[in-house]
Amino acid sequence: MKFFADCLCQRFKDGQLVCGDVFEVARTPSGTVCVICDGVGSGVYANISAVTCAGRLMELFRCGVSVRAASEMVAGSMHRARTEDIPFSAFVAASILPDGQFLCYTYESPEPVLIHGGAAAVLAPRLYTAGFEVIGESSGVLGEGDALVMFSDGVSQAGMGCGYDFGIGSQTVSSFINRSLASREPLDRLPEGIVTLCREASRGRHADDTTLALVECRRAVELTVLTGPPSQRGMDRGYVQDFMAMPGRKVACGSTTAGIIARELGREVEMFVPGGSIGEPPEYSIEGVDLVTEGAVTLNQAYNILGVPESQLTGNSAVERLCLMLRKADVVHLMIGNAMNAAHEDLLFRQIGVRVRRTAVGLLAHALRGMGKLVTEKRY
Repeated sequence: MKFFADCLCQRFKDGQLVCGDVFEVARTPSGTVCVICDGVGSGVYANISAVTCAGRLMELFRCGVSVRAASEMVAGSMHRARTEDIPFSAFVAASILPDGQFLCYTYESPEPVLIHGGAAAVLAPRLYTAGFEVIGESSGVLGEGDALVMFSDGVSQAGMGCGYDFGIGSQTVSSFINRSLASREPLDRLPEGIVTLCREASRGRHADDTTLALVECRRAVELTVLTGPPSQRGMDRGYVQDFMAMPGRKVACGSTTAGIIARELGREVEMFVPGGSIGEPPEYSIEGVDLVTEGAVTLNQAYNILGVPESQLTGNSAVERLCLMLRKADVVHLMIGNAMNAAHEDLLFRQIGVRVRRTAVGLLAHALRGMGKLVTEKRY
């Protein structure tokens, strides 16, 4: 499975406390969308303009509107800002399908750069009108090791008035990337290098908000978490078969869940760590499953500490190891059994703040998406 990892480098315009550029990315099983919005001017007003534009684009994407239609709608509404005092923002928006095919739309923004087969080239857009506004459309395919580089005009116009009539432009960015690739520079170090180039071209300053995002295609690190028995016992076999067929590492959360896996696979469940306290849930072992532990308490505790600095996670408990696995994964598949466990409604669970399984899983999924993970959910 391909994963499209973003690497961002951003610098404020010198003298400003907030950035007038905004970068947003969203991942779903149907694809990845990312936008850079560049509010007119700088400072707070530009930031408000960019945030508003990014919010509109991302909400249209969430509602199922195509990247082309969303770009046309937002660009068309910007025409009013040319004559009225309303927020205006340039933008570049890209939609990437799971197989790597992408469409990129630019509005008052520089052309993106495609890194393909170890070489970079500017994507020359096809220009067309949407209402009274002009939009650029470009397309391509990202294979593993390829990347799409998007940026605001703080990059392309860097150096304007300092030896460059119109700024360094997309072509200089492409040339810099090719030199870096020739010297075997890692892709994730390119954004910082390009932004440094912009500052040097402008004689040691950032004359505008400067934002550059590199979206790299690579093989996904996948993790599947199975928790809870399915709603009907007749579904147990298919439930376990689906789990074992999933790619990547596998985690089972729940003693009943572990029993179902062992029964359907004809394997033994062995007690690995008995669990000495509420802070150290029990851990089991089943051949073919990377981590087997208790259910609701583990999921609650994993959610509670998921955001702590990784240096604090020692890996000495099942909860910490689960967190480390979740953080390392690009894609997390959640397989959730819908059977209710009456014990989770017990007064003691409420007293110690343990949320029921379905609530804990929902919170965990939301937190993982906020960390940029692709999360899928399947219920049985």
